[in-house]
Amino acid sequence: MRPRLSICIATYNRAGLLKETLSNLAEVCDDDIEIVVSDNASPDDTPDVINSFVKRFHYFRAVRQPTNRGAPLNFAAAMSLARGKYLYPFSDDDQIYMEGMQKAISLMEERPKIVAVYGRHEEWQRSTGQTRPNVPAYPRMDFAQGSHLEIVNKFGFLHYPVSQTDIFQRFSTYNRRAVGSWEVVGSFLKYGDVTVIPDFFYKHADTEPRAEYKLTEGSEHDAIRGDLESFLGRMGQPYPPDSLAVWLHKRTTPYYLLGVRFGQVKRELLTARHFVLRSRACGSASKEEVEIWEKQSMLGMLAERILQRIELLPEIDTVLFEASPRLRALREEFAAIAPNYSLLEMSEEAFRQHPPRPNQLLVTVNYKSFVSSAPADVEQTMAMLDLIETCRLTDQRLEL
Repeated sequence: MRPRLSICIATYNRAGLLKETLSNLAEVCDDDIEIVVSDNASPDDTPDVINSFVKRFHYFRAVRQPTNRGAPLNFAAAMSLARGKYLYPFSDDDQIYMEGMQKAISLMEERPKIVAVYGRHEEWQRSTGQTRPNVPAYPRMDFAQGSHLEIVNKFGFLHYPVSQTDIFQRFSTYNRRAVGSWEVVGSFLKYGDVTVIPDFFYKHADTEPRAEYKLTEGSEHDAIRGDLESFLGRMGQPYPPDSLAVWLHKRTTPYYLLGVRFGQVKRELLTARHFVLRSRACGSASKEEVEIWEKQSMLGMLAERILQRIELLPEIDTVLFEASPRLRALREEFAAIAPNYSLLEMSEEAFRQHPPRPNQLLVTVNYKSFVSSAPADVEQTMAMLDLIETCRLTDQRLEL
């Protein structure tokens, strides 16, 4: 007998989380649900975890990749093994809402013309158990076969759907460039209808490192743009070139703000700065917003600049800060992000008596001089005022 639904899990090197996820699925899944797991050559105990669950499900399949093929192809491997009438791609650290799965399946059972159903999910903070919707509620929307422009102009992004397995396996795929993916939506609409419902399909864990961290990489933003261009290109040329440029600009630049958000979550303020500047240039961030962000983030960016420099100098293990009140806050900020380095305060008098050694880097207020203007001519020197210029986003007056 064919399973009703295949839940297809791609996993890599997260044996503990996979065990939690499979345990939860064992509690909520009926015997007509198949679990498919593709292990992306995990070096941990993932194979043992998978083997321990073989007998806990009525339908269970697993495959181990010989090498790490990347997340998109690992998902593709899991979904290619699905035998259920419907399939759903699922992460190894999330928790599923079976009510949403059943609602999606019921809609496709009632109207076989519907080949895929998309829903919402909840953002889940594991440490507190708190959840929040990824987007506000919306009414059910039905998109008829061929209505590509209608759906892409309605939604900024559509996460994984519950879909008819036969349609997906015959006509859709995830490749190395997939980001989610609009090309898959286009494949569904070529062969049937697509429905989007407000029901929750799963709750998405904030597991470190978060999948969203890819949004701090320029290549991910190019992939987002490429996904949309591929979706439209399959239709031909639905917009003239000038109009397409404006359309793509409006669709892709909001992701820069996500680059800012997750750069901050990662504590990579210089990365966040890159996306703040891009957002400002594209009109996604106002002058006032950029000025506020610059004031709030300047100390953190300065500390990162120092750390970037000394990480390129393996011989440096100690950072000397000029004994100036203006450097006190920066010294504390640097200590918070660089616990492996020794920090010392150096006065002008101490500098004259004991100049810095080769394993030490000196941070002054001004370039190679003390506040008194006395020279501090040592090879490995950084000046706070110089660093500020490398971190600026505006020309506003700053008080540090």
